[in-house]
Amino acid sequence: MHWPYGPNIYVRMRADLLDWADRHDLKSGDTGCSSGLHWLDKGRCAKRDCHGKPGFYDHTTTWLSRTTGRPALVFNQPYGQVDPAEVRESINEYPSLTAEVGPESWYGASTTGVYIWNDGNRPEAVRAPR
Repeated sequence: MHWPYGPNIYVRMRADLLDWADRHDLKSGDTGCSSGLHWLDKGRCAKRDCHGKPGFYDHTTTWLSRTTGRPALVFNQPYGQVDPAEVRESINEYPSLTAEVGPESWYGASTTGVYIWNDGNRPEAVRAPR
């Protein structure tokens, strides 16, 4: 397995990542899309100019639903607080995507969890209440 930065060095962080992924019914995904949003929305990078990322993109990883194997989550773990309105603004052109900002992350070190979900591929285990 290719470990993202952090878990590739720190065993405790690796264990935290595996526990987090189990709780969210996710497995690691891979995309060449710089923001991951096109991949998350369409299952591939469908845009020629997908350069540039919002300021909250840090320690970014992409995730698939274990059940369906489809793109489910782009997860960012920036240091400090993140404005949820900024996250919502970054995904406003993608109606299938939703976002949540919260304290839970596997990276630790005072990072904030920024979840950008494809709700249609979101595992039942972590589906948002309607």
